[in-house]
Formats: sequence, structure tokens, C-alpha cells
Amino acid sequence: MERVIVVDANARQKGRRVSTVDVIGVGPRLVTSILKMHGFKASLYAYESILNNKEILKDFDAIAISFMVSDFKAVKKLIDMWRKVNNGIIILGGPGTLSRSMLSSLDFSLALIGESEITLQKLFSMYKSLSEAYYDLSKSKTTIKGLAIKVDREIIDGGIGEWTPKKFLNVIPEINDLKNFPFFWASRIYVEVVRGCSNFRRPIQTFDGRYCTRCDLCYKGSLSSRISCPVNIPPGCGYCSVPAIHGPARSRDLFTIVEEVEKLTKAGVSRIVLSAPDFLDFGRDELVEEPLTDPCNPPPNVYKIEELLSRLSKIRAVAEERATVMVENVKPCLVNDEVADVLGRYLKDTPIYIGLESCSDDLLKKVGRPSTCSEGISAIEKLKKSGLRPYVYLMHGLPFERDEDVLKTVKAIEILRNIGVERIVLYRFSPLPYTAFELAPKPGPAISDPMRKLLYDKVEEFNREQNKKIIGRVIKAIVALKHPKKPGFLIAYPMRHGPVIIVRGGEALVGHRVTVKIHRLLSNRIVFGEIVYVHEKHF
Repeated sequence: MERVIVVDANARQKGRRVSTVDVIGVGPRLVTSILKMHGFKASLYAYESILNNKEILKDFDAIAISFMVSDFKAVKKLIDMWRKVNNGIIILGGPGTLSRSMLSSLDFSLALIGESEITLQKLFSMYKSLSEAYYDLSKSKTTIKGLAIKVDREIIDGGIGEWTPKKFLNVIPEINDLKNFPFFWASRIYVEVVRGCSNFRRPIQTFDGRYCTRCDLCYKGSLSSRISCPVNIPPGCGYCSVPAIHGPARSRDLFTIVEEVEKLTKAGVSRIVLSAPDFLDFGRDELVEEPLTDPCNPPPNVYKIEELLSRLSKIRAVAEERATVMVENVKPCLVNDEVADVLGRYLKDTPIYIGLESCSDDLLKKVGRPSTCSEGISAIEKLKKSGLRPYVYLMHGLPFERDEDVLKTVKAIEILRNIGVERIVLYRFSPLPYTAFELAPKPGPAISDPMRKLLYDKVEEFNREQNKKIIGRVIKAIVALKHPKKPGFLIAYPMRHGPVIIVRGGEALVGHRVTVKIHRLLSNRIVFGEIVYVHEKHF
């Protein structure tokens, strides 16, 4: 039986996380489960767990590393560690494998490109082990769809993997190995509810000479016909590869999701995020007979969404408020009064992210966004009114962006303040592989351009003002770990998400749920609080 160590290196950048340190994603957990289903002795570890105990690597025959494009240095460091103690093969996976230049620069044997379910199923129908597969494929210099192999310095590329049919989306990702992640009990554990994205509209051009012909196919064509573009512009927002890599939106089975969440809570997880490019696509694919490639029609499947949230709310740990369930992204054009009411009833006082990106409708259409600024503002108002805490995404440096576009967004910040947005997350556009804007120039930081700096400053001011509102609030949190630099202090995370909380206390409080009163801000994302009540130990 081949022993495979799966390492989650996502967001480790140069070798450690600098943000979202409390997130555990789906991908590496899912691959671990698939390997176990096929008879492998697979174990999942967090990147930092390997750094702290390199001897673990000696116990395995192969290493599988999941990473993002920004994680090159962290992955290279891990591969170097592996090579010093082990001659086994190296498998790469995750969004980082979409970059051909990254694959060219890394030492690896096999790379899963895109979704892995069908690729691995085909591979294991031919071979009994990953080592055998690599030996045979490298010898013949052939491969299969979704798999790249590296022989000496040559890459034999099988292209993007097949989109996984809906019936195969019901594997429950690895749960037991969460114990190999630091403070998993206090981390946000992502549970996939929808694979793929329904936005198969397209931007007006790519940056290698392809221009929209205004055929209107991706707006008015049949749902099936929207998958292909006459001039091969990739689907979706020009900066996002999800539709191209993961296909149209497909919902996971409701009962599988409930089973997974229940098992996670029994394993000690306290914070669960229902993960999807758009949570409101859940069940919407059941309302159409073709692939779901229209981002705004039909409306949300409110019945299915409510059934899911209702069943999750009845899980004992959730019902007793020992665990919380949150959702992440929603598209503004799908938010109506009915769905906002349902979300408010089951997810009151939890954050919800709305991608606004810009308040210039002209720019939004050019980049392939499915919603207008006014739809975004209307969605935020509805969600806020229903008791949720809206977080808004904005982006600067997008292709085709003009000063007047940025100025419209700057002016909209006052509107966002008045309707109760809790936080604005401002991103800088970055060109990614397999997107329409893959070859677009990467813009400089916001401070390098006067108009973008104005936007940056307004967002910083907004967030500072909003953060002050948390002073004096009493919130429930879970203690994650001792503060690494301040003896006598602990780090805790709000049960319903929010800023990192620093509190006084001894190590015995780690793993406890606590009630904290916030006293002051330490930074835009860190606050200082006082523990006013200690609940029973969670983990």
C-alpha cells in the first residue's frame, strides 16, 4: 500500500501565512479522501506541521502538495526538504498548477491540473500506485487529460481536467486529519456546497488580440451554447478562472453536506463556512434542464436553500451555539427579498461577502461582471435589513479602468457607509492563468496612482471608522493559541468571524469558548478585549 502525505501549502507564500491564518480549505482534504477511497494510506498535514517536524516526511512514499500561484517559494522550500530525506515522487495540485511557468520552475513528478476527481479515477483504473503511474508515463512520455508529468526538464501536459459530474461531488473530504492542523478547532473550515460558477458572460476582449463580436450568445443564447465562445474568450469575470477550470455551477447533495457538517462538529470544529463561488447558486441548477450558465436567471432556489440551512441549524452543536455556520459569497443580481429573509433567519449576525468590485457599470460590463452597482447596493440593503453583516469586495487596477471609474467607486463609499456595510476589502487586480486577462499588465500598488490612492485612503478611513464601533461590544469567541510573542496573552477568533482578538489569560484557556468585551483597537484587523465569561472547553 503506497503511503502518500498530502500537504496543504495554500496561502503560505514565502513559507508562512501573513493573512487568513485561520482558514482550512476543501481541496487538500478532498484529495486525501479520494486517495483513501482508492486504497492509499494517505495522511493530511498543514504546511507548518511539516516545517516543525521534518522527520514526518521519512514515513511516506510520495508527497502531494496543494498550493496557489502566490506560494512558489513555500512550495520550493517544501520540495527541497522532501528531496533531502526522501526519493519518492512529488505530486502537485491546486490553483498553482495552472501556471506553466511555475511548473517549469518546480521539481515534480505528476501535476493535477484543474479538478482531480475524473483524472484520478482514470489514473487508478490503469495503475495501482502513483509511483507506477509516473514510471510508466514518463517512460512512454504520454499522459492523460488533467495530468502533467515532468521528465527531466520536459513537461508533458494533458491540459485541464474534466469538469466533475454532479453525481461524483459527494465525497466527504478528510476530517480526522484536521488534528494535524494548528488550532483547527478555532479555524474556519470550508465545506463545499457548489462547484463551479454560473457566470458564463464574458469581458469585451482578451490581451492576445481576441475581441468580443457582440454576438450576444453569452447573454441570450441557450444555456448549453453559452459554454463556448465563437472567439474563445474564457467565460466569467476577466480576472477569475473558476468557470473555465471548474465549469458551470453544480450543487452538492444536501444530505452529504449535512452529514459532513455534523461530522466536523463532532470532531471539534466550531466555525464552518459554506463555500461556493456564489452560495445562492445552491439548488438553482435543479431549476434548469441544461448546465447553469446564466448568473442571474432563474432566481435563487429559496426552497432548497432554506431546507439546507434548516437542517444545518438542527445539528446539535449548531443548535446549542457551540458551532456556527456562515456563508461567504453571493452575487448581487440573485439577492431578492425572499432569499434575504431566509438568510437572515438562519444566519443572523454573520458576515456575508458581496462582490461589488467597482461602482462604474461601464467598467463592470467590460470585465464581464453580471451585476450593476445599483444591484449591488440594493443587495447590501436587503441583507443588512435581514440582520446580516455585509462585507464588500472592491478591486482596483482592472483592465480598462479609467480615473472616472475609480471616482465613481470613491463616491459610492459614502453610500456603503450609510447602508451599514461593516467592512470593505480592497484588492489589487492580478492577472491569473486561464482567464481573459491572463496577459494583461499587472498594475502597480494603489499608492502609485493618485486616483487609486484616493480610493485606498477612503477604504482605510472607512474601515477604521467601522472598527471603532466594535469597542464596548460583547462577543463570543474561541481561544486558538498562546500569543507567540507576548507571554500571558492569548489569540481568539470570533465565533461569527470578525477581527482577531488579543486577550489576557493562561494556556489552560486554549480551546475554550469565551465571552469577550472589546476594549480597544490595536490595528485594522486586531482588537484587544477582556474575557468576561469562560464557557466549557470546546476542544
